[in-house]
Amino acid sequence: MAKRFSWKSNYRSIPTFVTEALVRIEGDLIQVAATKKIHRTEIENGQYAHVGLRAEEGKIATSGPVSPSADAGKWSERNAFGWDRKRQDWPMVPKTWTFESPNFGDGARNGWTMRSWTKDVYQHQVFEPQGMMIEPTVLKDRGGDHVVIKFALTPLLDRAMAEFELMLRWSINVLQENTGTTGVFASDASTDDYKATVTLDWQIFPPGTADEIVARLTSTARPANAPDFEKHIRDRVRLFENFNPTNYIRGQGGFGSYFGAQFADDLVVFENLKYGNAVYLLYQNWDEVSRRSRLDLLRDQDAHFDRVVHKNGWEGHLTALLHDKLFERGLRRRRNGYRSKRGR
Repeated sequence: MAKRFSWKSNYRSIPTFVTEALVRIEGDLIQVAATKKIHRTEIENGQYAHVGLRAEEGKIATSGPVSPSADAGKWSERNAFGWDRKRQDWPMVPKTWTFESPNFGDGARNGWTMRSWTKDVYQHQVFEPQGMMIEPTVLKDRGGDHVVIKFALTPLLDRAMAEFELMLRWSINVLQENTGTTGVFASDASTDDYKATVTLDWQIFPPGTADEIVARLTSTARPANAPDFEKHIRDRVRLFENFNPTNYIRGQGGFGSYFGAQFADDLVVFENLKYGNAVYLLYQNWDEVSRRSRLDLLRDQDAHFDRVVHKNGWEGHLTALLHDKLFERGLRRRRNGYRSKRGR
């Protein structure tokens, strides 16, 4: 990735000034934020327009929280599109792939069959797009050559959260890549305030007609940056109807919105409506899943789920996986022409 800004891009490890600041912070909630003295002409020339800073009638104005630029650096790109992290330090697990092959060598005459292939692979730790936002605040603007700006990142971090050190490094680098400065402060938010931003409020709907399901799922606020929202929901409902879901689900929270269907206690299919770059088949007990926060939902080893990225043929891949997982649970007959081979 070409470097976009003149300042230092990111840190390979958590810098000393951040670890020293953490020692001085007594609470568990951490705000990734920093102040920066900026020459007025830099803002007037648009150098900070990507974080919502602009000059208006001799004053510096802000646009409120903005999404970090995905091209600011690798951590910002991961924030926007997610991150697939290969874990060679974890045990290998069996993984299944599906593909179509022609029957008797001639698909045009004899049709095609979806086949499956399983082999042991290294696990991956999948992070969904994190939805971090940067909010600039003008701390000092007296009309001179320089202004003082505070840049704050959301959401907050909790020392008790899973992968705290990794998430801290990710967060400080997103701020660094986009503003040229970074740091940490104690947050004045309460634990309840923090939890309200990261937990999901799950709604469960019984099956019905496609029109009924779409109406229920679109009755609440639509997520930002979700074009063709109703068509998207309708297309998914039509796909899920073929597999007789027991419930439809929608999870909403401060930084994410999810939609999907439940087929068994340990088989839920869903996707993030805001980003919509992949569908997940989750193989965990639904009672456990429904209590997990948005930040923890998929920050886990992929032995517990399959991820189907939205690229050519993804619907066929998802359909084949659903067939196989329902068959394993005794909820569907084996597909015609089904073949499975075990590889090592």
